[in-house]
Amino acid sequence: MKIGTTLNKIRKNLQLTQKQLSDGIMTQGAYSKIEKNYLQVNAEQLIQLLSKMNISVNEFTYIMNDYNSNEKQSIIHSFTSLDFGNIALLQNHLRRIENYLSIEQDPFIESLQQIYKAIIILQREKDILKARKIISSIWEKMQKLDQWYINDFELLNAILFLFPLEVAKGITYTALKRLNKYTHYEQDLTYLKIYFNINLSMPYIEARQFEECLQLLEKTEAEYIQKMNYKSTAILFERKAICLFYLHQPYEIELNKMEQLLHIYKDTDTNALLKMEFNLLTKKNEMENC
Repeated sequence: MKIGTTLNKIRKNLQLTQKQLSDGIMTQGAYSKIEKNYLQVNAEQLIQLLSKMNISVNEFTYIMNDYNSNEKQSIIHSFTSLDFGNIALLQNHLRRIENYLSIEQDPFIESLQQIYKAIIILQREKDILKARKIISSIWEKMQKLDQWYINDFELLNAILFLFPLEVAKGITYTALKRLNKYTHYEQDLTYLKIYFNINLSMPYIEARQFEECLQLLEKTEAEYIQKMNYKSTAILFERKAICLFYLHQPYEIELNKMEQLLHIYKDTDTNALLKMEFNLLTKKNEMENC
């Protein structure tokens, strides 16, 4: 459907007249032409019209696309909910992105392409420097922006673990500060603050700053535990166990909490992935001590 056709459909469903909806925004005559797709509506007017109907821009776009996400929205949604431990799934999504970019040029989707390539290389070759080089241009562009938006926060969260600790700390500090501007946003973005803190734990671990990492995770748990989803909670328990292992403190309780939580949700894939991560990092310590 077109914008005018969609406006017409929603307005009639809400039992509003053209005069009621357009009043204070434009003349009824101008609005009538918009509904007939004879006249284009500007962004400010569209937002005002949707506000009167209590419809968000995202919902309007979804309805206009016959209650489906468009390809770009679908790609972004897949990215934000993707399990980065599944290489086959990563490759499938990368192909989908490449198909999209062969038709449509889009800087944001190009950034997603870089991220998928970097993570696939990291999974296959275990070469963090090579992966870091691929995504370095993303951070170079981000540094030049005075403000980040929700998709930008999602991007940075996905690659935070690839950066050296001091860079990752700087990104997190700036992100948390800029997220404060969204305190009264319609969507609760606390999940982004949680992810930044949990993702920052890996650069801490790589830098062998286990005491500081444990403090970060314990603070995150104390502050956000009631708003954390089960996966982020499980990751937090596993990362705490890694820190406790290196600090020569009992760590089994945290691993048990992780396993019990994932057992409740029947998430065997995440359980296997986190166990593998724990074993790899603790075995690395054993090898270094040989």
